[in-house]
Amino acid sequence: MWTRVTRSLGCSAVLLAGLSILPGTAMAQEAPSEEELRSMYCAEVLRTEITVQQHMISASSEAAGVGEPAMRAQWIDTSAELLQRLAKLERALRRLQLYMLPRIPALDSYPLASAIRQANADVQDASGNDALLTRVRACENPHWLGQQPTVRTP
Repeated sequence: MWTRVTRSLGCSAVLLAGLSILPGTAMAQEAPSEEELRSMYCAEVLRTEITVQQHMISASSEAAGVGEPAMRAQWIDTSAELLQRLAKLERALRRLQLYMLPRIPALDSYPLASAIRQANADVQDASGNDALLTRVRACENPHWLGQQPTVRTP
C-alpha cells in the first residue's frame, strides 16, 4: 500500500512541477481557490480508489475462473458491480482532470501538492474513521463542478 501511495504521490508531484514550469507560464502564480484545492484532493483520492478497484476486479475475476461452479455466478456478479463502480470513479476523475488541467499552470503548486499529500494520508486512514471516509467518498460525485466544468483562462 505504501509503495502505491508513494508512487502516486511522485507522479502527481512530477505533473505539478512539469506544468508549473512550462514555457509561456512566466506569470505570477495565483493561490488556488477552495474549489481547486478540493478538486486536486479528490483527483488524487479517485486515482488511488481506481487502482484499488482494478485490483479488486482482477482478484474477483481470478476467483470466478478457479472457484467452484456454485460460487462462479456470485463472483461474476461481484465483478460486474466492481466494473460499474470503476466506470463511475473514472468518469468523476475525468471531470476533475478536465477542470484542473487548464488551471494548474497559473496556480501556486505548493498548496496543490499539499492537497495531494492530504488525500493520500486520508485514503490510508479512512477505513477506521467515519469523518474521513465520508470526505473521501464525497469525491466520487464532484457536484461542486456543476454540470460541466468551466475553464478559467489566465
